[in-house]
Amino acid sequence: MAEENDFTVAGPLETPVVENEVQSLPHAYSCTLTPELVAKAREELQEKPEWRLRDVQALRDMVLKDCPNLRTRLDDGFLLRFLRARKFDYDKALQLLVNYHASRRSWPEVFHNLRPSTIKHVLDSGFLTVLPHPDPDGRLVLCLRPGIPSTVT
Repeated sequence: MAEENDFTVAGPLETPVVENEVQSLPHAYSCTLTPELVAKAREELQEKPEWRLRDVQALRDMVLKDCPNLRTRLDDGFLLRFLRARKFDYDKALQLLVNYHASRRSWPEVFHNLRPSTIKHVLDSGFLTVLPHPDPDGRLVLCLRPGIPSTVT
């Protein structure tokens, strides 16, 4: 078994950083957003297409400098998720990334081999339900119904 430290959390989809070396990234990010979504991202997230890769590189540099033992993926698409979630605030995106790995460490039973079939009994209980109509932007709405009696353990 590999030796692990407090920051080691590498699942099957994660390529760990080894000794602060910048790994060769298998797939460079290629934007697939529609023009409407690009405009929405610019307005709501302050995501500028011309700065996107610079911002991802800045977050990558922060991870390598501030969290050298954090074994995480460093590909553009993965880091971009954290930047978008925090409206391109580098410090908040880094903290979210660190918290993400802390959660994976704290609850390995939740994150290890998580597949829909693993939680089928929860989905079948009615605890989670999808509303019959999407929101005004066409997104499906998932509701938690904690008052539903359940035998979920």
